Amino acid sequence: MAGQTPLVGRRSELRKLLDLVRAAPAVVRVEGEAGVGKTRLLQELRTQPGLHGRTWLTGSGQPLREPLPLAPVIDAVLSGDGAPWSTDPVLGALVPMLPELGARLPPALPPLGDLRAERHRVYRALRHALAAAGSVVLVLDDLHWVDDVTADFLRFLAGHLPAGLSVVLARRPAAADLPGGRLRLEPLDLDETVEMVRAMVRDRPPARAAATLLRRTGGVPFAIEEVVRAAVEHGALWEGLDGGLVPDGYAEAIARRLERLDEVSRQVMFAACVLGAPVGGVDLLTVAGVPLTDGEGALDRLIAAELLRESGGRYHCRHELAERAVLRAMGPARAQRLHRRAAEVLLTAATPPHRRVADHLRAAGDTTGWRKYAELAADRAVEVGDTGGAVDLLSDLLAAADDPRERHRLAVKLGRVALDGVDVTATVALLRDLLTIADLPQSIRGELRSELGLLLLNQTGSPTEGYLELARAAAELRGPRPDLAARVMSSLANVHAGQQHIDVHLRWLAEAEGLSGAITDERARVAFQVNRVTTLMTRGEPDAWQQAAWIFDEPADAEIGRHCTRGCLNLADAAGWLGHYDRAARLLEHGRGLDSTSSYVVELLQVASVLLDWLGGRWTGLRPRAGEMAVRYASLPRIAAECRLIAGALAAEQGDVADAFPLLRMAVADGPPPVVATAYALIAELRHRRQVRSGVVSGIESALRVVRSTGMWVWAAEVTPVAVELLCAVDRYAAAREAIEEHRAGVRGLDCPAAAGALALSEAMLAHERGEWDAAEVGYREAALLVGDRPQWLARTLQRRAEAMFAVGHDGVEPLRDAERLFTGMGATVRAQRCRDALRERHALPAPRRGRPGYGEKLSPREREAARLAAQGRTNRQIASSLGVSVRTVEQHVARALHKLRVGSRTELAAVLGPSEVDGPSTAAP
Repeated sequence: MAGQTPLVGRRSELRKLLDLVRAAPAVVRVEGEAGVGKTRLLQELRTQPGLHGRTWLTGSGQPLREPLPLAPVIDAVLSGDGAPWSTDPVLGALVPMLPELGARLPPALPPLGDLRAERHRVYRALRHALAAAGSVVLVLDDLHWVDDVTADFLRFLAGHLPAGLSVVLARRPAAADLPGGRLRLEPLDLDETVEMVRAMVRDRPPARAAATLLRRTGGVPFAIEEVVRAAVEHGALWEGLDGGLVPDGYAEAIARRLERLDEVSRQVMFAACVLGAPVGGVDLLTVAGVPLTDGEGALDRLIAAELLRESGGRYHCRHELAERAVLRAMGPARAQRLHRRAAEVLLTAATPPHRRVADHLRAAGDTTGWRKYAELAADRAVEVGDTGGAVDLLSDLLAAADDPRERHRLAVKLGRVALDGVDVTATVALLRDLLTIADLPQSIRGELRSELGLLLLNQTGSPTEGYLELARAAAELRGPRPDLAARVMSSLANVHAGQQHIDVHLRWLAEAEGLSGAITDERARVAFQVNRVTTLMTRGEPDAWQQAAWIFDEPADAEIGRHCTRGCLNLADAAGWLGHYDRAARLLEHGRGLDSTSSYVVELLQVASVLLDWLGGRWTGLRPRAGEMAVRYASLPRIAAECRLIAGALAAEQGDVADAFPLLRMAVADGPPPVVATAYALIAELRHRRQVRSGVVSGIESALRVVRSTGMWVWAAEVTPVAVELLCAVDRYAAAREAIEEHRAGVRGLDCPAAAGALALSEAMLAHERGEWDAAEVGYREAALLVGDRPQWLARTLQRRAEAMFAVGHDGVEPLRDAERLFTGMGATVRAQRCRDALRERHALPAPRRGRPGYGEKLSPREREAARLAAQGRTNRQIASSLGVSVRTVEQHVARALHKLRVGSRTELAAVLGPSEVDGPSTAAP
């Protein structure tokens, strides 16, 4: 039989991989099921002439239960010549991980006191080392065994690739998500299976044997090779391929090979399979219980028999299939004995791998030892950020716990650990399972339920369900845990929680304040105060700023600092909707100073900045920013909805209706109340702009219903003016007046400048629509002062004021020009164009029109046609429909006609124009 089997069925994949790797910088993800030939393809890649001169750094994942963060990457940078280490200070972050490099690295960096920040610093150092190596191919194999930290680093590296680096990642398809272009290795087909067998045994298999082999192995090259080798050893090649050697036949063949070994070699082989990971020779022989003098010969024999492999002085079973077959052939008494010795050997390490120790002790039947080391392994997993591993361990411990007190303790611990997990859905399911434990005390049940409620509220887009769980938790905790009950109630007081009326939230806050004296832990007290001042600020209470002044104090420790950072984010969001933009910006800046290392916090600060930029009229480049964030945070519904609202609103302002509608509808589906109300109003405005009357009124009613149901008229700054304008457009003046009065009552006594400006503008618009020109003029002037720091609303105020002035024959060109400049500066192209059209109509804006006459005191064709139809008794809306223009344009045409003809009412138009013109055909220009 040939030695190494030639690469079969992979010519195309090899060419593609070579092309991708040569085009550095690049990340390529080679995927395929176990045994499909990923490692073999990587070996072939290294021999390609097109990659000569590159530095190769190689590492691989290991099937270990104990978390070993970044182990494949560390192995790679230490492989061969490795990276060109230097004394660059940033490399000091690697000193704890690379003690063998000694003086080749700079001094270790001081700890930051924050696991996430320290991890990010290590990422930067590893990236720096790879960049310094020049033209490099980094090959990481078997990444289906990768830990979360390594996967996170690879995503970081993919976003910051050095110019000369090509990264090749090999893994099974179901493994953790990794970056890079995907190169999929598929199983072999029938012809390729025949070719592989022929290459191995130098003979063509019969058609039936080849078809059976393909069916039994699924075309996986590894399985094909092992079955063929086993068949050759069995002495009947073609019958073996057709005789069912996979999987049972293969296990039997391994058992027979073991039987032919001497006792010492067999004991060493059993020990290697029990250990299940590469191990040094001395430790392997110790577990096997074999003297060194006898064991060295046994190792050589096992390698020669291709049952063991050696790499760097470490030994391991040839592959997983063989390992499982060996374990299957081993008796239970021998297995328990070897597992016990494996645990003892692993415990002699400077840093014992607690998870592997626990697994061995469990297999040895030592339940007490397993519980001890499994919990230690869970604690270690938490330390290194492997939340999933910690949850698995604690779940196993909880399932096996017999003592009620132990079960309760583990339930609380498991719930707290699960909160840091990446998979929110899995965490929610786990907490629900924990709540089904029948004998949980109320205090523990309440704590677990509160964690579930917060997850549902903040991360899954289920505010109502989260609110209900928190309310149940508060009831369970009132008696046994008033301190925790106070914190839960302060969360229920958050105005975004469950979309309840503000009065409900204020009642929760009052009860929470009554219980807050039970909070003795300083960190818990700070967390409570953050929730408390968030409610006050969101409500717009006048003394909220004074109540929140402490947020700018220096935090006593890192945990308090994290609570203060959360407070800055919450308060900035509330201040933005209230209209305190400068104060909101100061809060964000302070939050950034408290935590500038956490990528998650930095990204949340960026999202908050997008909201402030939109509300404050800083729209340049904002639409793509908001759209990108909406995609990035799709898994966080509330954040994504806010970003979609902003992107949709800006799309509407730029005339991109096709983009605006779906974004705004998605914001309605997933957003918190202020986002939903604003999105409803914008959708209604878009429909009105497109003269699609259906849905305009219902859209406004939906927007107002959200505000009314929460009682939060401080959130209506973007809603009430739109509602009044659209309700008046359909002659629903009473409904517009009702909305204004509700708004007035809802903001009375509150500190909400944006809502105050919106109220003044709404009153001015209603006066305008009802023909109360003097009141409209006064109202627009007042509104302009109140919305001065909101450019988009200042421009809309100036535009409406100009229209009112034109309507009574006054010169409104100046405010209209100011509005046009503001709209243009923000990129609000639709509104800016409307202003330019109105200015051009009055010859107040230079335009590229050749020979267009100026009409002076004579009626233009459009003014004459509007006057003719008005003289017939038609309404402005009817005239607008007939002429294909807006109602506001008709108002302006009619007002100018009245002014030029020196008449004071529509009834006088008929007399001035005469019967022949009033009843005659249209004279409007096409």
